[in-house]
Amino acid sequence: MANLTRIKQDKKLMVNKQILNYLNPDYVYIPYSKEYKLHVRSNDLINKEDILLMTKDNKYIYSPISGRVLGAATMQSGLEKIKTVVIENDFKEKTKKISGSKKYLNEYTKAEVLKLISDFNAYRGKFKGNIMVINGIDYEPYVSTNSYIISQYTNEILETIDALYSIFNIEKCNFAIKNNDSDNVFELVNHIGTYPNISLRLMPDLYPLGLKEVLIKELNLETKKHDVIYLTIQDVYAIYNVLKKKRPITEKLITVSGDKLSKQKVVNVKIGSTIKDIIGNNFKIVDDNYKIIINGLLGGYEIDNLNFIITPDIESIFINSIENSKERACINCGMCHTRCPYECDPKNNRFMRKCISCGVCSYVCSAKINFNERQGKK
Repeated sequence: MANLTRIKQDKKLMVNKQILNYLNPDYVYIPYSKEYKLHVRSNDLINKEDILLMTKDNKYIYSPISGRVLGAATMQSGLEKIKTVVIENDFKEKTKKISGSKKYLNEYTKAEVLKLISDFNAYRGKFKGNIMVINGIDYEPYVSTNSYIISQYTNEILETIDALYSIFNIEKCNFAIKNNDSDNVFELVNHIGTYPNISLRLMPDLYPLGLKEVLIKELNLETKKHDVIYLTIQDVYAIYNVLKKKRPITEKLITVSGDKLSKQKVVNVKIGSTIKDIIGNNFKIVDDNYKIIINGLLGGYEIDNLNFIITPDIESIFINSIENSKERACINCGMCHTRCPYECDPKNNRFMRKCISCGVCSYVCSAKINFNERQGKK
């Protein structure tokens, strides 16, 4: 087993067992890069799921709402400020009628599946290989999105995995979840007998086991990693929705947590919503002494305001206390090196090309050194 770390759990950060829907923002902000060309103009009235942007090789970005195109605005996404298309919501959710979806997922051909998931942005990876790994483990502690998708959509998830197994002639399928995710373990064990092609793999609650490379290694598939089709549970659920409905992915499940919030939940939001809208309409920040962290308390990054847009790569938002502890001088204990899953040595910059920014080095450091900040990764 690789160097993996058990993270001490803080019960204050555990999420409520009910998914919250927030699907009616006043505005959405859809980012685009130079490779995309605008498919709409200011003041255009558009339907939900209309094409907003497209590339020369037919990649599309769709509107998550119906309403009016207001123009462009610069917003923060990730660690950068980028250009976005602004759409004002008319709250009618108007869509064009789409037909032709199949009743059973395994009725699709391989070519049909590949085209649909590409056209509708359900999955960015490649379907190449004869081994499939389904990752049901949330990468970061206190992030519960994958676990909640399994809990809410058990049958849909298993149906999709089984269909992909058949369509792509998979020889072996490993479905990995944490062994202490007890409710989901119970449900999957009860259902999986109907799906003999799927092998359930119960993994220890260690970090960063939810990372693709680490999980594949722990499943003893590292020597065949170029032959592995790797899907997260969110990928599987997106593929299910695209194949069942023949509609693009315009919503996103994210974990919203932190000790400065009055409650913690998994929230279903429109892509392009702002954190300010999500927090302001659904949560209460208990006081002003907080920091905002995106995509995890260990490996995530801080932002300085709530005017931040939700994109498909956002997994979590934490509104957390500002730590008062100060960095001390390194005592050369070596823990940052010995506990790193890739044996990096951040204090000497050795092997740092392997660094995955998981934050283990900072977590185990007795001197409270934030190595990600030192290396410009937060």
